[in-house]
Amino acid sequence: MTQSSSDPATAGPATSGNGLSQRDEQTLRKQAVAWYARLCSGEATEADHQGLRDWLQQHPDHQRAWERIGAIRQAMQRVPGNIALPTLQAAGRGRRTILRGILLLATTGSAGWLSYRAAEDQALLQPWLADYRTGVGERRSVALADGSRIVLNTDSAADVAFTDAARTITLWAGEILVETAAHLQAANDPRPFLVHTAHGTVRALGTRFVVRHHGERTQVSVLEHAVELRPRDGQQAQVLRAGESAHFTATAISPPQSAGNAAAQWEHGSLVVGNARLGDLIAELARYRPGRLVCDPAVADLRVSGAYPIDDTDQALRVLLQSFPLRMTRITRYWVRIGPA
Repeated sequence: MTQSSSDPATAGPATSGNGLSQRDEQTLRKQAVAWYARLCSGEATEADHQGLRDWLQQHPDHQRAWERIGAIRQAMQRVPGNIALPTLQAAGRGRRTILRGILLLATTGSAGWLSYRAAEDQALLQPWLADYRTGVGERRSVALADGSRIVLNTDSAADVAFTDAARTITLWAGEILVETAAHLQAANDPRPFLVHTAHGTVRALGTRFVVRHHGERTQVSVLEHAVELRPRDGQQAQVLRAGESAHFTATAISPPQSAGNAAAQWEHGSLVVGNARLGDLIAELARYRPGRLVCDPAVADLRVSGAYPIDDTDQALRVLLQSFPLRMTRITRYWVRIGPA
């Protein structure tokens, strides 16, 4: 079931979304990742265990950073869920108990090795370390300190960092709707408003727009005003105006295409399509539900139009079954296939 929530962000000048300076936030993350990698390497010493305990006791922000690492471990679902991060439970426990718990976490076989490899690759870790995240089927609205607003779509992750020089959103995964302060007439802030992805930068020009991270490319749809697209590896920037959509990689920008307001209807719980392939619609609905939802190639090219609820994807599928000669096969509770009747 889809959930929506609204949070005030404490981001302000020279701070990240949680009130720490951008530099301090990045430093904490790197330190927490380094500690976790060390403990999962299989070579951790007693001095390492004590060092982690000392580091956690230095400041509450250290414990917060470590808790994020715990979330990563649980999300990987490789380490047994009943193994809590031991140093966070230090109060009232003996030193032997704490060390035994850490060693258990550090010696979980392949899980420890995978965690160590993940710690070496920031791209794998960053979505789990992000300031703001949503689960599958969840949406989340975040009000920023300058009066801007972002809405995270399903299974998304983003960081917020405001400095004296710029207001920056880093989209690590998924999709966000951005409404800048200038668009909302909430403030007149001279600092540029930027959205970074793995492929480059989107610069807002007093606007409302959607950015989606597709893995190999970034998709941008402009609902009002304009944005500037700049690929990471140096192609000349290109302005995208209201009603236009384009994607870009690290080296190139696609020609603009028409984009209607349907690009942001997910904010209100609807997936709106016009003359779309059934296979593409099913792939989109799959983003909003756990498990696996697939479309048989035999019916993937059927053309469909309409508004489909993403808060209840089962209902969306029932509408399709009533409208077309289709059949739904449930292989398991979390594996559904749409094929010909």
